[in-house]
Amino acid sequence: MCLTIPGKIKSIKNGLAIVENGNRQDEVNIELITDPKIGDWVLHATNLAIHKINEQEAQEIISLLEEKYPQVDPETLPEKFKKIIVKARLRQAPLTKDEIEYLLSRSDKDETETLYAEANTLRKEVLEDFVCIHGIIEFSNYCQNNCLYCGIRRDSKINRYRMSQDEIIESVRRAVEDEGYKLIVLQSGEDLFYTDAALIEIIRQIKKQFRVFVFISVGERSKEFYQEAHQAGASGSLFRFETSNKKLYQKLHPDHLLETRLASLQNQLADKYYLASGSLIGLPGQSEADLADDLLLIKKLGLPMLSAGPYLTAEGTPLAVEDLTKDKSELVSLTLEPAEKLRLVLNYIAVARLMMPEIKIPVTTALETLDRENGRHLGLLAGANALMFNLTPEKYRADYGIYDHKYIEREKVWQKYGLFKGEESWEMIEDKLNIS
Repeated sequence: MCLTIPGKIKSIKNGLAIVENGNRQDEVNIELITDPKIGDWVLHATNLAIHKINEQEAQEIISLLEEKYPQVDPETLPEKFKKIIVKARLRQAPLTKDEIEYLLSRSDKDETETLYAEANTLRKEVLEDFVCIHGIIEFSNYCQNNCLYCGIRRDSKINRYRMSQDEIIESVRRAVEDEGYKLIVLQSGEDLFYTDAALIEIIRQIKKQFRVFVFISVGERSKEFYQEAHQAGASGSLFRFETSNKKLYQKLHPDHLLETRLASLQNQLADKYYLASGSLIGLPGQSEADLADDLLLIKKLGLPMLSAGPYLTAEGTPLAVEDLTKDKSELVSLTLEPAEKLRLVLNYIAVARLMMPEIKIPVTTALETLDRENGRHLGLLAGANALMFNLTPEKYRADYGIYDHKYIEREKVWQKYGLFKGEESWEMIEDKLNIS
């Protein structure tokens, strides 16, 4: 469920071992290890060794989180940049909106790599090497909404599907019992085919049959639904506000109000949901000031988890065509090339980490879509500390096309080191995420 850390046994005494990994030393319980010896490599988590690995495997996982940014001569950095970075490092005062905008706008290679390195260092100091793996099941691509950017919007001409209750529960069973997942996200469009009662029964059955944390991502439903879903066993909610710019929000979401979205978000917080929310990054017409406001809103709300990713086009949506009607033309006043969008997303992750050292930040599949080879690694090195893998049954997976060319691959190395079974895995989640 959460990334285990490799270490080489240096000494053993009374069932405990000192394990070493570079400059890092940990004391771990080795009761689960058969015939442990000095020189063995083990994977450990929450001070418990899980199992033995060979040195090649150890080096493979070490490389996953290895920082590869070169040392930058501080004299080459602008004074304003250095001043803000030192302020963030010392954590003596919150960053101002002007400072947040300034960091978001950085494009010089030395500045961005220094920014990412600072964020990654802070992640290690506060959260150590805790990297959580979540599984997402997209159970319906029907949606009653007509948001201008979304590939499963009501008017999109796509292959539609809905999973039955039995299919959803079987997908959860495979994830939990066969692969070792401990946290599952149930996601769909806003599909009222699934009544409140039906969704609550699905949650109740999952919690009855499996030991797993259930998060839901089903959009704007009533306050009563979220209360009852929480009582049925839903621990968390993925519920993005997309943008805190009221004018932009209403243009992107016909017949919807930002105030309604934020009211639902705050109700969920009041109901003790472990809430993940945030913005789309790089929306046409969005400014760095907007993104700074988004981050300040996340901080003000005290969210435990950030859910934010790049805006990517979806074929056939209003934002994907060039000849938008006149009243929407200002939405395309700013367009970013993929490399620039990637830089902005990484800057956003890093600034979020500097502003909110303890917040959990997943690497989204949209970021991985921007850079299929390195997106996951770059996100983690910029301060992210969670991954989300797609567990939707293969026959449906390609039809949940909220944007084009969606990345859905799962690298086995992450699952190999990040998923393991047993009571200690549960204890880690409960301790590190503080959810129930």
